[in-house]
Amino acid sequence: MRANGTATANSTKELVKEISVLKAQLKKLSTSIEKDATNGIGGALSEIQTKSKEAIDEVLETAQAIIDDYSDGAKETTKALMQKSAKLRDDATDTLIETVKERPIATLATVIGIGFLAGYLCRRS
Repeated sequence: MRANGTATANSTKELVKEISVLKAQLKKLSTSIEKDATNGIGGALSEIQTKSKEAIDEVLETAQAIIDDYSDGAKETTKALMQKSAKLRDDATDTLIETVKERPIATLATVIGIGFLAGYLCRRS
């Protein structure tokens, strides 16, 4: 019986020893999995951040290109409008000068009439 008792005690000790070794291995495995999960999440977040920055940079470049295109178009349109208005101004000036030269007395009478009308209206107010 004693041999049986010693064998059971040795078995129990070996079983306890194996359980202790298994606990240590499970703890290491748990730590390793936690570390891998943290690194995986960190890596995923880093990759998402990098991709987001790239996408934002791409959108900003596209927006800048569109703004530049519209800006150039607006500059050209403004330049064309300025040239047209300058031409209209010059044409109106030339027409006025020609009219005054052709009909100086009618022009003088018109200016006197406008002055009289303006004076009359200003007095009434």
